[in-house]
Amino acid sequence: MWPDNEQAYELFRRVGTRWAIPPMGGVPIGLRWEAMYPLMDRMGLDADDWNDLHDCLMVMECEAIATMHEFAPKDKQ
Repeated sequence: MWPDNEQAYELFRRVGTRWAIPPMGGVPIGLRWEAMYPLMDRMGLDADDWNDLHDCLMVMECEAIATMHEFAPKDKQ
């Protein structure tokens, strides 16, 4: 892992309970950012580093959702 990505990876690894789940269950629809921001704020980052971390997490969120959809059970019709 590139050192530049380590901080984002470590935070992303800890967000297991911070996913927004659809009302009827299924694949998460995204991170609950209102729960993520306090964690990010506690890291004491300057504005540029905070924005960079946010950007990294959004990329990881999109890829995680795509992977979860790929491996989710498919409807059989």
